[in-house]
Amino acid sequence: MLTQDTRFCLPVKILEKQWAEKLLDGSVFMRSIYDFRIMDNSFRGDINEGMLRNINPKIGDSFFNNAFSQEEKDIVQNFWYIDEDLQFFKIYCMYCLTYNASKKEFERPDERIKNFGDTAVIIRNGKEFTQRVVQGLFNRFGDNVNFDMKEVSYYDISKDFGDFGIFWKGKGYAWQSELRMAVALLDSHTIKIDENGDKLGLLVDSTDPIKLEIGNIRDIAIAITTKDLVNLKLPAGMVLPDLQEIKKQKK
Repeated sequence: MLTQDTRFCLPVKILEKQWAEKLLDGSVFMRSIYDFRIMDNSFRGDINEGMLRNINPKIGDSFFNNAFSQEEKDIVQNFWYIDEDLQFFKIYCMYCLTYNASKKEFERPDERIKNFGDTAVIIRNGKEFTQRVVQGLFNRFGDNVNFDMKEVSYYDISKDFGDFGIFWKGKGYAWQSELRMAVALLDSHTIKIDENGDKLGLLVDSTDPIKLEIGNIRDIAIAITTKDLVNLKLPAGMVLPDLQEIKKQKK
């Protein structure tokens, strides 16, 4: 049963028009986490990308407590670990246009998403788009790749302590409502299969981006201006995700 809290996501890629046309033609460009760490703008760069664990400085842990004097610990406001291996992951960031199933309406995006570009490519069939990306990865890298996709969750670094990872960002970025694909390229000479059937192996230590060609996606995507997206001036007759499928996922 759908409740008033039931929402689902329609993926949207926001970028400049020239690159939007490239995407519609089938070019998918993934940057490494490293690139996002070093970007020097307030809406895209994040030095905390890849944060593995956030430690409460009032409690600490074995390393923190032994590495600093009490005087030093008293002035530390935040202490966290960054997983340096995560810098080699490639990510593809999209905006999650949320639809409230109870109210039968989309939720209005934050004005700041205009910073990402003047064009919004709405992926009308997210499942098909994901399948084409995964197939593109397989065509290029074979089995030497791990893929995951989730909505990003947001933490308050001053009070949310514990384990985090590649699908977490600081709450200051929550307005981005990000849906993220994450790709790890593996060294084919080190791959092993664990008891759960998951592939284990060393990451290829390259921060080079990935460019995939997945074929024309105009059958499952449509471009509008970012201004129209923010104002929810959406294409007439835009196909929404199957509510029956959502009901199955909720069970």
